[in-house]
Amino acid sequence: MKSRVKICKIECMKLKKIFTEAVKWALAAMTALIIMNLLTFAYYSPFSELPRAQGANTGFLYPETHGVYGLEGYSFAHSDHRGYINRDLPLDKDYILVAGASHTEGLFLPMKYRFSDILNDMLGAEDTLKVYNIGKSGNFFSVVTQHLDGILGEFPDAKAIVIETDTLAYDTKAWLDSMIQTGYDPDETAENLVSGLSGRQKLSIRLKQSLPLLRELHKQYLTWKEGATGNERQSDVYTGEFDEDFDNALNSLMAYIRSRTDKQVIIVYHPAVSVLKDGSMKILTNGCEEHFAKACRDNGIDFIDMSDTFLKEYETRHIVPNGFFNTTMGSGHTNRAAHRMMAEAIYKVLKK
Repeated sequence: MKSRVKICKIECMKLKKIFTEAVKWALAAMTALIIMNLLTFAYYSPFSELPRAQGANTGFLYPETHGVYGLEGYSFAHSDHRGYINRDLPLDKDYILVAGASHTEGLFLPMKYRFSDILNDMLGAEDTLKVYNIGKSGNFFSVVTQHLDGILGEFPDAKAIVIETDTLAYDTKAWLDSMIQTGYDPDETAENLVSGLSGRQKLSIRLKQSLPLLRELHKQYLTWKEGATGNERQSDVYTGEFDEDFDNALNSLMAYIRSRTDKQVIIVYHPAVSVLKDGSMKILTNGCEEHFAKACRDNGIDFIDMSDTFLKEYETRHIVPNGFFNTTMGSGHTNRAAHRMMAEAIYKVLKK
């Protein structure tokens, strides 16, 4: 009997030891996750988004919140009451609208170094916004043109529209599809979308904002899943001959844009670059620039090609337009130098 009691005591002690160790490991893991989550707040904590179907872009950022982006460079951004990243100032009566993808949105750049904000200062703005930025990651040139009705409907008083793009490598079908409009719904405002959220949806957004580590892990999982299943996004690039059909489609798009508005339209193109082994820098292009420039010129649209400016800055000052202190030189998103050059180029066109 005593031996059985002794064996039970020994087993209980073992179980207690195992339980104690398990608790210690669980607490250590939780502590590590908490620390990692806190560190992620300072490294990568993107905005929550409010998708929409009919507007100036594909969705708002959750209004009056913050986002941190440190994957390339570093930025701490604030979304305004409309759901865009801009200074908290009223619009000037003669404001310029800037649309585009992540380069325009200014990911990884402090807001004051974006070309839209530099241009705003160059135009002498103090208490108002002379340049309003509606840039949204993923809103490439074709997406922007498909939201032209939304842009004109949401911002009817803009005196000019600037569209940013880092590529002209679209095929004939893509140029034609770029005219298919998503439409405009005046009730699709950030305020209305937020007020229409259920309590559960708002709680979900708050939880996501408070757990940036899990958001990043989920993002990495989706990226891995797409690669593993072969579902990578295929871009509509064109590497063939620029035949008559191609030129006609491109001209039709520019003519369509001009038919929809008499405002000044400026398209600013900043190509990707590559720094070669011999130390020179090469513009990465498919050779569409002349065709694009002609289509713009024939339809009264201003076209800015940053290629020569980028090359000159590299040759004279060894400045590359892409890359940050924590990334590879010449790769990734446009940096402060590129945004400064783009702002200066746009300013010259506006002042003609």
